[in-house]
Amino acid sequence: MTASSALAALNAERIKLTTLRSPLWSVLLAAALSVGLAATAPRTAALGVAAFGVPVLMVVAALTVTGEYRTRMIATTFLATPARAVVLCAKAVVAAVFCGLSAALMVIGAFLVAGEPLTARTVAGIALYAALAAVLGVGVGALLRHSAGAVSVLLLWPLLVEPLVGNLPGRGPQVGPYLPFANMFRFLDVQWLFPGYEWHWSTTGSLAYFTALVGLVFAAAVIVVNRRDA
Repeated sequence: MTASSALAALNAERIKLTTLRSPLWSVLLAAALSVGLAATAPRTAALGVAAFGVPVLMVVAALTVTGEYRTRMIATTFLATPARAVVLCAKAVVAAVFCGLSAALMVIGAFLVAGEPLTARTVAGIALYAALAAVLGVGVGALLRHSAGAVSVLLLWPLLVEPLVGNLPGRGPQVGPYLPFANMFRFLDVQWLFPGYEWHWSTTGSLAYFTALVGLVFAAAVIVVNRRDA
């Protein structure tokens, strides 16, 4: 696979993402949720984007994969670019850039509505979170192939499963420090549905932990896509 072929795959994925209406509408929905929460609860501007905006963007990333499997367009994609790992990496890169930029704009809008002082670290941190979440979304989408399953996993995981597990009597404080999204919220310094845990590493370590999980899921997706029929 040459560099020109990889660039062609990136350009193809960019065109697919930017010419569909559903990603735009999903971003507008995520922005509405984030800004709406900022308007009603000004001290939670960052929380709105991190807790509600980014999961929607993560779903958008997953649908870039599952949508092609649903329409069987994935076979044409693999025919045009036989190196399947390159296709998946191109989808991940495009989705990460799209979701990262979208999240950054949401953060700026939410803080403007809330009237809170905005810091570059907050914008960069949540944009990074959205980019990593997009890669996770692509990985989960490639592993499951079905939109309904991917959406369920990606929404229930951060919004329901981790808060429930992290708040279990007795076990919650023991398991909590190992929850991926709880670690990401710790890095962002955004309070969500997690109590105070006794962490085993620094805030940078929390970012590395979440990033490692994303890398493992995406690596598994690449292996499965290479071995499984289109």
